[in-house]
Amino acid sequence: MKWWLERDGRRLEVAARRLDGTWEVTVDGTPYRVDMLPLHPGLDALFCPDGRALGVASQRLGRDHFRVAVAQRQFEVRLRDPLDRETNGAAVHTGPHELRAPIPGRVVSVAVAEGEEVTAGQPLVILEAMKMENQICAEGPGRVERVLVAPGVTVEGGQILVVVA
Repeated sequence: MKWWLERDGRRLEVAARRLDGTWEVTVDGTPYRVDMLPLHPGLDALFCPDGRALGVASQRLGRDHFRVAVAQRQFEVRLRDPLDRETNGAAVHTGPHELRAPIPGRVVSVAVAEGEEVTAGQPLVILEAMKMENQICAEGPGRVERVLVAPGVTVEGGQILVVVA
C-alpha cells in the first residue's frame, strides 16, 4: 500500500507492507522495519530495531486526516492516494457524528457548549492520557448537539464525548 503523507507542511511518500509478523515502512525511499502492537483503539506500541518502544496515539480528524502523537511529538497527517497526489484540500465529515475518546484518559477541558457552531478541525475536548494532552477535534462543520463529559471526568477508550449534528 502506497500513500502520500503531509507532515509539518512537507509531503512524503510512504509505503507499508506486512512481512512475517513485522512491517516494512518506506518513507521517501528509506526502508524501516518495525513491529506494532495494538493496545487499544487509537493506541499502539511501536517497537523499533534499535530496541526503542514508543507509544503511538492517533485520532481521526476527517477522512484521511489524522492527529498522531509519537512519544512526546504531536503532528497532523493527511493521507493521499498516489493517484490523487496533486489534489488539494481534504474531504471532511459532514452530518451527525460522535466524537469518541481514542484512548482512556481524563478530561482536562471542554471548549464548546451545546448549541455552539463548530468548524472542521476545531478543538472540542482536551483529553490527558499517558501524561500527554490530546485535542479531540470536530471532524467536520456542524452544531454541538450534546456534550457528554466535563473537566475532571475519567473516560474509557471509545466513550462518546461530544455529538455534532
